[in-house]
Amino acid sequence: MPRSSGRIPELDGLRGLAIALILWHHLASPALPALRESWLGGLRIAFGLSWLGVNLFFVLSGFLIGGILLDHRDSPRLARAFYLRRGLRILPLFFVTLLVAMAAVALHAPGSWQSFPAWVYGLFLTNFALAWAQQWDWLPFSVLWSLTVEEQFYLVAPWVVRAVSPARLPWLAAGAVLLAWILRAGHLLFWPAGHFGATVLTPFCMDGLALGVLLAWARRAPDAKPFWSRLSAHWPATLACVAAVLTALTLLHPLTPRQLALFGTGLINLCCALAVALALGVKVPLLAVRPLTHLGRHSYFVYLWHPLIGVGLIRWLGGERYAIHTLAGFGLVFLASAATWAAAALSWKWFEGPLVAAGQRHAY
Repeated sequence: MPRSSGRIPELDGLRGLAIALILWHHLASPALPALRESWLGGLRIAFGLSWLGVNLFFVLSGFLIGGILLDHRDSPRLARAFYLRRGLRILPLFFVTLLVAMAAVALHAPGSWQSFPAWVYGLFLTNFALAWAQQWDWLPFSVLWSLTVEEQFYLVAPWVVRAVSPARLPWLAAGAVLLAWILRAGHLLFWPAGHFGATVLTPFCMDGLALGVLLAWARRAPDAKPFWSRLSAHWPATLACVAAVLTALTLLHPLTPRQLALFGTGLINLCCALAVALALGVKVPLLAVRPLTHLGRHSYFVYLWHPLIGVGLIRWLGGERYAIHTLAGFGLVFLASAATWAAAALSWKWFEGPLVAAGQRHAY
C-alpha cells in the first residue's frame, strides 16, 4: 500500500475553518439576537450550524489517524509508537488545561462550576457523564466531550487496523457509518428524552471518524483511483451539492433531536467528508492561505483554551451582555479570538512543539 506522507496545507486550512466556526459559535453567536426580522438575527441563523466544526474535526481526525495506521500497520512498533506520539501530543496540554479550569472553579471565578469529579475528566469519561446528566457542564469542561470521543477512538483504532486487512477495511468503515445512523435513530426511538447520548457518546459519533478512515484508505488504494478522477472532473457539482444540503439544514435550524438523529448528523458528517475529499482531490487554493493554515495548526490549543481565554476576556471586559453589532462588541470578540490565537502560538513554541518533536523521535 503506497504511503501518503507530508503535511497537506489544505487540510490545515480545513482545521482552521473548523476552529473558526467553533470560535464563532461560542464567542460571537451568543451576542447576536435571535429575531429573524433583524439582519443580525439573520446572520445568527446563517451561521446556526457553526457547531459542525466539531464534526469536521472528527472526519479530519479519522483521516489523519487512519492514514498513519494504514501506513504502518505491519510495523511491530505500531502500538508503542502510536500511543507515545499521541500521548505527548494530547495529554500534557489536556491536563494543564484541566488543572487551570478546576483551579478557576476552586477560586470561585465568575460563572464557573464543575458538575463531575476530577477523575471523570481525567479518565476521558466526560462524554459518558454528560450523557448521564443530560445537560452541559461549564464550557471549559463541556468542550472536552469531543476530545474524549477521539481518545476512545485512539484506544481501539490501532488494533482494528492491524486486525482487518486493507481490502476489508472500507467495508468495515462503511458498516460503522451505517451502524452509527441506526444507533442514533434507535436511541431516539426507545429513549426520546436521551438525546444527549446520541450527541456525545462515541458509538453515535463514529460515522464521522469512519468516513475519515474511509478517505484515508481511498487515498492509498489503487482501486479508489476512479473516485478521485470523478471528483476532480465534477468538483463544482460536488461542491454545489454540499452547499445545497448545508443551506437546507440551516433553513431548518434549530434542528430538533429527532431531525438530528434521523438525517441531520448523518448529512453533516457526509458533507464534512466531501469537503475533506475536495481539499485532497482538487487542492482548493483558498484553504492553503497562511493565516488559515496557521490557525489550523494551532487548533488544538485554541479549542481547549478559547472557553478560558476568549470567553474569560469577554466576561471581564464586556460583562454578561455584549452586542457584536456595536464597534466595541465587534472589537471585544476580535480581541478574545486574537488573544487565544496568540496564546496558542506561544504554547506551540515553548510547550507543545518540543513535546511533539520528542514524540516524533519514536519511529514506527
